[in-house]
Amino acid sequence: MLSIDLTGQVAFVTASSRGIGRGIALMLAEAGAQVAVTWAAAREEAEAVAAEARARGADAFAVRCDVTDSACVDEAVAASIARWGKVDILVSNAGVGTAKPMTETTDAEYARVFDLNVRGFVATARAVLPGMKERRTGRVIAISSVTGRSGKAFRSPSPTYAGAKAALIGYSKGLARECAPYGITVNCVCPGWIDWGEKHAGAPAEVRAQALKEIALGRTGTPEDVAGATVFLASGLASYITGATLDVNGGLYMA
Repeated sequence: MLSIDLTGQVAFVTASSRGIGRGIALMLAEAGAQVAVTWAAAREEAEAVAAEARARGADAFAVRCDVTDSACVDEAVAASIARWGKVDILVSNAGVGTAKPMTETTDAEYARVFDLNVRGFVATARAVLPGMKERRTGRVIAISSVTGRSGKAFRSPSPTYAGAKAALIGYSKGLARECAPYGITVNCVCPGWIDWGEKHAGAPAEVRAQALKEIALGRTGTPEDVAGATVFLASGLASYITGATLDVNGGLYMA
């Protein structure tokens, strides 16, 4: 039976203490990868994820990584390299949104959304790429959003979030061209409505009902749905895929 085996690979997953990031970190571990579980504020949750990854047979540890602080990112990546000697897989998952019209979005809110989503991707990619280029191999995967593809948000207009997530798609394509001569692939995953935690559990019933009408498969997604696509892109099965945008939204948006 064909399966994904990432034994010997080292993965660095930003914002992996909960939600989508947690699901990705644990599935990478289950596939055999060693995993750096990163956190900015939720240390205990990250430690729990690392412990669960170890229980699945992987070596894993939790490390602080505030992606808005380049020095912190560099230190976290350096700690991973000190432990394992390399980073093979980067999953840039850290992000935040805002559900406000443009005219009501403050400069500080705009800066926070772009800092976490876009500058965080740049900082982590910049930290891992020298080693990947030297070894002439690597996988870089950015987690964007269906909102970056369609501009649509369920609860209210969110142009700032849409712009930041669209920027990730553009960055991934540009970086894919830069990295291709080194055997490094760069791709983007765009989740749709993914249920986890209080954010979506607390959505008004009418909002959820409308979402389900628009999702072709008739259900909301799970962190594991996104993790499956991400682990595939991290694997040798995706060695000829780069600069791609993989939609994981149940048919909510079809390119």
